Amino acid sequence: MFKKTFSFDGRIRRTEYGISIIIYFVLYTVINEIIKEGNPGVSLAMIPMLWFIWAQGAKRCHDMDKNGWFQIIPFYVLWMLFIEGDSFLNKYGGNPKLESTPQHNFSVVKSSDPEQLVIPVIYNDSTIRNNVTNMEVRNVNYSNFQDVLRHLRNIPFVKSLNNTLLDSTGSIVITHDYTTQYLSNEFKKTIEGINILDVSDGNIIIKIK
Repeated sequence: MFKKTFSFDGRIRRTEYGISIIIYFVLYTVINEIIKEGNPGVSLAMIPMLWFIWAQGAKRCHDMDKNGWFQIIPFYVLWMLFIEGDSFLNKYGGNPKLESTPQHNFSVVKSSDPEQLVIPVIYNDSTIRNNVTNMEVRNVNYSNFQDVLRHLRNIPFVKSLNNTLLDSTGSIVITHDYTTQYLSNEFKKTIEGINILDVSDGNIIIKIK
């Protein structure tokens, strides 16, 4: 929370935007009182304050997949305070709620000594880069296999695809950021007419309806 507060890039949650508004009005009230006491030069402090609230507002709009200019619409600030942002990655960045709440996976450190405990190693999903997932596509023909590939290419964090099609089964090796589960969730969001049969670390099995 409150990273790069003067930047117009990225997304922020409702909570951060609400706190930003409170900070803005508290500072505005204090500065206004100082000006009334005969210190007009303090009014220059309004410039960074306005920059701050406009930047935070733009990022809140981005969280709802809207252009930052939407914040100038009368009463749109109420929408910004109460409406949930996009659950998944959009063109402005990842879900800030997921980034601020670590999602932990576990891997196992194996020991050659059978008497030693197996130690789980915890890592944060948001740090994963260049992950590789094998997707098996069942009950597929050339046309709908190409449709699957097209939808995968449209996912912003997918980096490369290698694919083969044999009879009615296709295989796709996907290089991407984030986890296999996150990839599966985003893929399911963008395409219809499929059943996701299984998702495990590094593997997804889907079937065309």
